[in-house]
Amino acid sequence: MELGFSKIIAEGNGNTLIYIALLSGALANTIPTPFDAIYFKRVNKLERDFDSRKISAENLELHIAIEYYIWTSLWYLSLFFLIYAYGQNYKTNTKILVSLIAVGFVIATINKNIEKDKKFQLEQDK
Repeated sequence: MELGFSKIIAEGNGNTLIYIALLSGALANTIPTPFDAIYFKRVNKLERDFDSRKISAENLELHIAIEYYIWTSLWYLSLFFLIYAYGQNYKTNTKILVSLIAVGFVIATINKNIEKDKKFQLEQDK
């Protein structure tokens, strides 16, 4: 699987890869993904299990941390393999990524609104 990294490094542009990786990491942590919705649902279930004493505090925190990294990694691996398998050129890859980012925003917004509505309902029930 040749992605052109060796050519970039051989041409003396290795720092460009480092800059891109760091900027991509920063951007990736600010953009909601569709897998964030899965993560939030899982955390909600874990917290309910903790509240009903099905899991311990240690298990709750461990599972929350594991869930965060698993779902985030799976999202970006999915993107990579999607682009690698179906992306033909830069324009196609860009369209795929922009579409998926938009989907991520929509799903994250819907999920956030659901959580706000549930919180509002709980406050009204008190």
